Amino acid sequence: MHALKICGAAGARAVLVVTCFFLVGCGGSGEDSPAGVGGSLDGVQAWNIPENELISGGVSRDGIPSLFTPRMSSIDQASYLPDDALVVGLVVAGQPRAYSHSVLDWHEVVNEDSFVLSYCPLTGTAFAFDSMILGQFGVSGLLYRNNLIMFDRRTDSHWPQLRLQSDQGSSKNAKLRALPTIETTWATWQRLYPNTVVMSFNTGHNRPYGTLGAAYPGYNRLDSDPLFTQKGLDNRLPFKQRVHGILFGSGPDDYQSKVYPIKATQSARLINDVVAGETVLVVDVGESNFVISFLRTVNDQVLTFELAGSPTDFPFTFRDNETGSTWNVLGEAVAGTLVGTELQRPTSMNAYWFAWGAFYPGAEIHSD
Repeated sequence: MHALKICGAAGARAVLVVTCFFLVGCGGSGEDSPAGVGGSLDGVQAWNIPENELISGGVSRDGIPSLFTPRMSSIDQASYLPDDALVVGLVVAGQPRAYSHSVLDWHEVVNEDSFVLSYCPLTGTAFAFDSMILGQFGVSGLLYRNNLIMFDRRTDSHWPQLRLQSDQGSSKNAKLRALPTIETTWATWQRLYPNTVVMSFNTGHNRPYGTLGAAYPGYNRLDSDPLFTQKGLDNRLPFKQRVHGILFGSGPDDYQSKVYPIKATQSARLINDVVAGETVLVVDVGESNFVISFLRTVNDQVLTFELAGSPTDFPFTFRDNETGSTWNVLGEAVAGTLVGTELQRPTSMNAYWFAWGAFYPGAEIHSD
């Protein structure tokens, strides 16, 4: 299946995006057997997750072709990408890089030299991780609760994206080191990083990259259901409500989280909050499709923040009340006693609510 979403990150950070291909005959229900998709399950090591919840996404292993060090274009060469297109952005060795959903929808996994970018269109989740040890990744053809299951080409183990670890194979229980991501528009990413490059439509594959939503037409409607029947649905929010989620914990058995609904009408605001005992800051500009979160503790001091100047002038700045330092929207202190300091990022990503609630049950929901 294919449909993608994600964007920017500050500093030397990477993003991972994985997708699932819908146009290749996805079908079935939560009770479908995965046998024959990505190979028979007979004789393989047991899974950490219930095997009766593993389903076929309608394609075989590598049926959705992952990309390998794709060609990049400069801003001047990227007239093919409209300003409101969603991208996933990151900075690698000082070079900002953007990956558009237009391409990610059809490939789900992008293998670069030092990181993997993965996006699952069915759950609306993008995730970035360091791949120096694990090597290259691909799309297995299997899904767990509508979420992409990747495989790595070095150990042939399986990695459900939203569990952030391997759940089958010789790498079972190994954790992925999450790298921060930002989901935003191409126009916003260019304002943040005017020297960025962006993934080219020239991938070597024949796909309708210029037609947004072609892989999953209408799938992102707020009132629509997940594509496949699944367990663990939480109806406290509409299933397709997009949320920014923050995650703490050492693994799937003890993750604690909180989500912040993303609203297209939300003007700029700062949310000083506490999640799982950790102090966090959420910078929310829903009307610009920009939400990012940070840890608020710097040098053992908890900071509280307030907007500075006009929040309508994006990218705006904010100040902390404790030192009076000024910060930009990427969490970098640009003036004051903490100048040069950078706020740390928690593990966070955007998702459809049904997916976040199913993988991280009991998540808190921020209310205005």
